Order: sequence, then C-alpha cells, then structure tokens
Amino acid sequence: SIVNGVEEGRLIFDNLKKSIAYTLSSNIPEISPFLFFIMFQTPQPLSTVLILLIDLGTDMVPAISFAYENPELDIMERFPRNSKRDHLVNSKLISFAYLQIGIVQAMAGFFTYFYIMNDYGIKPQTLFFLVLQKGYLPKDTDVYAPGYESRGNTNATMSGDVQGALKGEGLEGYTQLDWVTNQHNGVDIRLFYSKLTVDDFAPCRWTPDSGVPEFYYMSNVSKNQICYTVEALYYAQCGYLISIVCVQWSDLLICKTRSLSISQQGMINMQSNFGLFFETALVAAFSYIPFLNGPLGTRMIAFPHFAVPSMSFFMIILFYDETRKVFLRKGMVLSRATGRIKFDGWVVRNTYY
Repeated sequence: SIVNGVEEGRLIFDNLKKSIAYTLSSNIPEISPFLFFIMFQTPQPLSTVLILLIDLGTDMVPAISFAYENPELDIMERFPRNSKRDHLVNSKLISFAYLQIGIVQAMAGFFTYFYIMNDYGIKPQTLFFLVLQKGYLPKDTDVYAPGYESRGNTNATMSGDVQGALKGEGLEGYTQLDWVTNQHNGVDIRLFYSKLTVDDFAPCRWTPDSGVPEFYYMSNVSKNQICYTVEALYYAQCGYLISIVCVQWSDLLICKTRSLSISQQGMINMQSNFGLFFETALVAAFSYIPFLNGPLGTRMIAFPHFAVPSMSFFMIILFYDETRKVFLRKGMVLSRATGRIKFDGWVVRNTYY
C-alpha cells in the first residue's frame, strides 16, 4: 500500500506538470498577435472571440485528459523529489512551454496568417502599419491617369498604379462610392495598399465561378470567399485559429511524457484520444457550420490553408521534442547503490521540467 501510494503521488505530480505545460504553451500564440499589432500596426491576426474559443473550447477537454494519463515506465525508478527545489511550476517548465513550444506555435499561426492573406492578393509587406491608414482609398484628392475620370465625380482622380490595376480587371473608372453602393462590403485592399504595378498585380488564386470575374470570388470552398479587406482578414484569422489547434495536437502528444518517447508511452489513454477528436471536431464546427461563421468571425477556409502550414509545424514540434527526449534519456544514470535513476547533463538541467 505504501509503494502504491508513493506511485500514485508521483503520478499526480507528473500529470499536473503535464497539464500545466500543455495549457501554458498556447498562451504565446494567443498573446503574440496583439503584441504584433501594437508593434507593427497590422490587422489583428487573431480576434478576442477566437482566443476565447481556444481557452474555453478546444483546450478544455485535452487539458483535463492529463488527469487520466498512465504512469511512465520509469516513475518508480527515479530519486525522490526534493520538495524544496522541485516545484510544480519551475523555470524549466516556463522555458519549455513559452520559449520552446510556444514560440513554434506562434510561428505556425503567423505563417498561416501571412500565407492566407498573400493568397488573397494581400502581400505580407503591405500589412505592416496598415491600420494607420485613415479611411478607404482612393481618396477624392488622388490623381487619376488622364482619360479615367471616376463615375459621378469628375474631380476625383486616381494614381497610375491603382488605375492600371483596375484597367487590368476591366473595372477602370470605379471609385470608393461605386464599391460601397454596389454592396461589395468594402474596398479591395490589393488595389490601394499594395502599391503594385499592372505586371505584378496579385490576383486571387482560386478558380472563379462561371461568369464572375476572378477579381471578386474564389469558389473552391465557398462562393462567399472574396478578396475584400474584411473578408480576407476573417479567413486569415480563422486559419490562425485552426493552426493553433493543429499544433496543440503535437503539444498534447509531447506532454504525455516527461522523459520517455511517445512510442514507449503509447496512446492508451482513451480520454486523451477523445480530447484530440473533440478539439478537432469543435474547431471544424466553428469553421464549417455556416450559421456560426457570422457570430464567431470564422470562415470556411480552403484545405491548403490549414493542411500545408499547420501540419508542417506539427511535425516540427513532434520532431524537436522527440529529439530532446533522446538526449535527455542519454543523461540517465542508474545508481548501483540505490537502484534509482538519476538524470544528468545539459539537456536535463535546462529542459527536464
């Protein structure tokens, strides 16, 4: 009974550490969009509503599932924990969650954000300090190329770059008023912020509907996928959300063990397996059930927009942690006197939380 009690105590302590490490990791990709917005004045890659969907939705069941995680094979072979030094949350756990896994997760989100915005014709370099622009462009004071006066306002003029882009799409002469009154829901950001010439004008990269200019719609997922400022941002924010969920898959897998490989531990915790399914189903519902798109600000994003970037970073995190644990296990030392395992080495001292 004493041995079983010691094992149960160590298991509870281990599982609490794992759950905390898993939960803290997502804080970096959640806070970094707002820091990025403050520093570079870009349209926010992640909205407050989507952060709540992660914290109160997709992350809840996986975090709780660690309470049911099985003990690692070496749990009774370790030296007793030093209660004065080995705290539940220590600097190594913070470093692991924030500076290692959290940073990679944030990179996954930002890559997805820029990737989607670029596919909608909004190049990454045009996003910086974009929110400092006041109102829609072109303005009434902008100068048009000769012969392309705007409709209804012969005094309004447009720059040559914007004019060339409009001409290339067969839309020369359109003004801000035309876009709004024709219910286009805003101005196409590519024309007025990208500062592109006709030759390198970036169109939307999806197949248009029959009879509808590619300038307006992309139809491989939804007829409502459009190139306008607000809609493009909604798609990019939803892509950021899905990328976080995908990298949280890998976070759940790597947090199942503190020193052993996931292949040694196995996927026998059914609550954990359900957590993976639950968060995937939930984010799919948020994104692909139409009546939820409006209130939550999500969109039915295209498959390449989450499969390509998200799964790439999923593999990066998994490979990194498995490699770290290989070096960690190499630092294991079996004491002949006590028969206990002692960890030693640089990797242990700096990453074994």
